Amino acid sequence: MIKNIQRLKQFGIFQNHTNANAKDFGKYNLFYGWNGSGKSTLSGVFRCIENNTTSSKFPSSEFTASIDNGSSITQANVSDTGLNIYTFNHDFIDENISWDSVVKSILLVDKEKIEKREKLETLKKEQEADNKKYTIGAEAIRKLEDAVSKFGTDSARHMKTSLQSIDTTDRYYLNYDKRKFENFINDNLEASKSDAPLLDDQKIVELTNAAKPDQKPPITFSQQTINQETFTKAKERLDDLLKTSLVSQTIQRLVDHSDIKSWVETGLDLHKRHNTNQCEFCSNTITEERTKQLEAHFNDDYKAFQTRLENADSWLAGQFIQPPTLPAISDFYDEFKNGYGQACAALEKAITTLNEEITVWHTVLKEKTANPLKTGLTVDGISKSFVKAFNETMTAISAAIDKHNHKSGNFKEETDKVKKQLELHYATTEVKSFGYHDKKKEVADRIAANGTLKTSINARNTEIRTLEDSLSNEGVGAEQFNESLHKFLGRSELTLRFNPVKKGYEMLRNDSEQVDGNLSEGEKTAIAFVYFITKLKENDNNIEDTIVVVDDPISSFDSNHLFHAYSFMKVNCEKAKQLFVLTHNFTFFKLVRDWISRKNKRDNQNIANFYIVKANNEVPRTATYTDAEAALTLYNSEYHYIFSRLHSLKNQQTLETDDHFIAANLSRKLLESFLSFKFPKNRGNFANLFNTAVSASQNPEDEGKEKIRKFINEYSHNDLIETNDDFVENLIGEGTSVISDIFEWISELDDMHYREMLDCVSN
Repeated sequence: MIKNIQRLKQFGIFQNHTNANAKDFGKYNLFYGWNGSGKSTLSGVFRCIENNTTSSKFPSSEFTASIDNGSSITQANVSDTGLNIYTFNHDFIDENISWDSVVKSILLVDKEKIEKREKLETLKKEQEADNKKYTIGAEAIRKLEDAVSKFGTDSARHMKTSLQSIDTTDRYYLNYDKRKFENFINDNLEASKSDAPLLDDQKIVELTNAAKPDQKPPITFSQQTINQETFTKAKERLDDLLKTSLVSQTIQRLVDHSDIKSWVETGLDLHKRHNTNQCEFCSNTITEERTKQLEAHFNDDYKAFQTRLENADSWLAGQFIQPPTLPAISDFYDEFKNGYGQACAALEKAITTLNEEITVWHTVLKEKTANPLKTGLTVDGISKSFVKAFNETMTAISAAIDKHNHKSGNFKEETDKVKKQLELHYATTEVKSFGYHDKKKEVADRIAANGTLKTSINARNTEIRTLEDSLSNEGVGAEQFNESLHKFLGRSELTLRFNPVKKGYEMLRNDSEQVDGNLSEGEKTAIAFVYFITKLKENDNNIEDTIVVVDDPISSFDSNHLFHAYSFMKVNCEKAKQLFVLTHNFTFFKLVRDWISRKNKRDNQNIANFYIVKANNEVPRTATYTDAEAALTLYNSEYHYIFSRLHSLKNQQTLETDDHFIAANLSRKLLESFLSFKFPKNRGNFANLFNTAVSASQNPEDEGKEKIRKFINEYSHNDLIETNDDFVENLIGEGTSVISDIFEWISELDDMHYREMLDCVSN
């Protein structure tokens, strides 16, 4: 048996239900709840278990139902459950009954023909499924073939537009059509299945330009290279010069200050050439000793080394890289311009970088020349990577020129290659966007599968016709159904008759008139419920091995058959392995309650349990079910129950938010019931009832009456309740005082009634 529904999440109004406030199910289980509280949604959980499937209405829902053997049924494993369960609810009615004229065939056990009946039912289900599958397959094949044909036409048009931008002089592309496109796809079938032919936007532009019918002349160019060995040897010589030191009688100030050294050296030479020992700067006499000191500093070796430095500086000045004369970029075909331009830019960068490094050498050498006695100067070698970059960019320039010249020499052949590459790109793009290869394979697979299916359908049709001929008499099923229906309704003018042509039951009134949907709600409920009970006996099903779920077997609009429904359900379902009944009708609830309560007393055990399904008025509304309050299981009318529930809220010091929402609806229902009995002339019009009661009050101008009216109209039974930031606060603030006002008003209008009701509540 089902032990409990442990968890419901996103199952319609049951957003986050747990079983914390409800005892485990027994053999008999009765649920009470007002319309809209979630009863039918709850029955949908049992329906999922019956059909071994998740809910189609709530595809994201989750549920957990515990079984008494310790296992659980969830949305993940519901397809594997083996419970024998039958559920009566709106889904069952919609699936089984067409109210226009025909009820699905009822196959009861016929001992003489049971094997044939079972086989026929199986074959019909298989045939229905296969026919539907074949029709769906045929329609899918037609749609696929139409789509593939349209794809060829549309793609050829797209291709023609794209390819004409390449070369308007090429008649092949100028007259591109569906035939050419399909032939091209067939010729390049494997290539169009991969992503290799697809080009990015930049490549498309390059190839489009490359395909243009504008031929250019070849380009001449002499490639230059730099020998790294030249710079390696030059560094060796430069390092030698920089570390060379002369032996001389040095004057430290001249060593420390190269600018003074150059000025003094020049001045010494000028004084010798003009044969004077008088300083031209200060007019003082230059002593012989000072002249000897200066000559010792600037000796012949020093002058010879100075000459070496100057010669090295002149050589180094000639090693700067001079940019070569390059072809104009406009001389190239468009597709080579970008690569050529990048190579030229890289060459310029390499030359600039190399010259910057040579400049560093030159600067250090000049510093050595200015002060030959300085030995701490060093330089780094010219970077091999920059020399390599120069040579590689020169090679890239030559390669671009070679490509250009190759195309010029083989112009038609090269442009044809480019056109085919673009054609393959556009064709592959169309193919992949449409899923052409998958659809072609799907067409072939579906045609083969439908052919096999059609052969099976034709063979099964023959078998079905043979079985139907031998089972044309369905009287047993109709007779039993009609007998139950007449007992349920208490009259016999409505009957079902098997139509062998339609292979189903026609609804007839007075045994001759087809009802054609002209049924009362009570008649519909009776037919549906009797049909459900009849299905419990189908194919020799054992009721004692069956879990039965019944959701409101009486119509909301016609409760004349309430006692029939109760007795019919009791007689046919009492021996069920487990019974669940859900209802909104308090009278029906009381009938079932009293029946199964006696079983608890008789068997002295807890086999019958009672629950209430509740929904709040929040946005969005949510529901749960809990154990029924004692008031619901003890009182004999809904009025007693409502009075008790609202009075219990009145006596509480504080209320939860949910209780305030419940209080609004309970207040409306209590007043409506009380005033209808008190002022029966206005029964059915709550506004008139309320006004009549106000007029009958001792103080009609009492503001408490208007507060009650406002509270009920604002928070209960509106089609649309306007909510704002203050909604809950207003409800909570007014709710407690309004409940007290309502009971005071009832006491004022009928004190004896009020006191006797209090006695009922307290007892």
